[in-house]
Amino acid sequence: MVGAVLLAAAITLTPPAESAVVFANRTSFAEACTGTVNTQPDRLARQARTALSALGWGVGGAVGPAFTRRSMLASAGAAVLYVHSHGDLYWDSKSRSRAGGFRTDADRCLGAPIVLPSEISAMRRGEPAASLVYISSCHNGERASRLPAAFGIAQRKVQGGSEPKSFYVSYIGTAWQGAAIRFERAFWRGLLDGASAGAAFDRALLVAYEPKYLAPEWWGGYGHLPHAPAAELPNLEERRYV
Repeated sequence: MVGAVLLAAAITLTPPAESAVVFANRTSFAEACTGTVNTQPDRLARQARTALSALGWGVGGAVGPAFTRRSMLASAGAAVLYVHSHGDLYWDSKSRSRAGGFRTDADRCLGAPIVLPSEISAMRRGEPAASLVYISSCHNGERASRLPAAFGIAQRKVQGGSEPKSFYVSYIGTAWQGAAIRFERAFWRGLLDGASAGAAFDRALLVAYEPKYLAPEWWGGYGHLPHAPAAELPNLEERRYV
């Protein structure tokens, strides 16, 4: 993803049990690295944190240099995870093939450590499937990514019947931050309005952005409501669709 950011201080929070975590790569998009001032990583992280808190989750994570490979993997067992960073299909020596993944911040313009699906799977061993995973990056909405499975989410769309209580969102191909901000804002607003994750995704598809700049994809249960366990669910009265 292309962009930059200007805020200097890292934001770090320690997630409680049954939590959500929000991570965003600030450094590699910063003016010092790209020559362009841009606050978009912070805006995207703020949108996610605000929405998840309103959905009842305790929100931890890190924005900026404290988003390291270590801090990310330590939080991999969270029930909800949002990441904004560079993503691609990287070589995974454990699986001896290319798989999805994303760069951490680690205070580096280039060459920041990569988090791979096999590492997340190892850290989540024995955990139930995540409730909501949003990987705001390039390429991790593609079938080759394998990140959904790392969080216990099968790469299939289920609507009606025995839907999984989980939902995964990311982007196919190159994702541009300006379009992502508009799409993600609409997605979070949909959830806060009481829509299911699938309906919120469909609603977000209706916002004004150029499809050539963003190709969102989802997997999981269309009707899933990714609210915290202790949160009061909205009275939908069968209104779970756009």
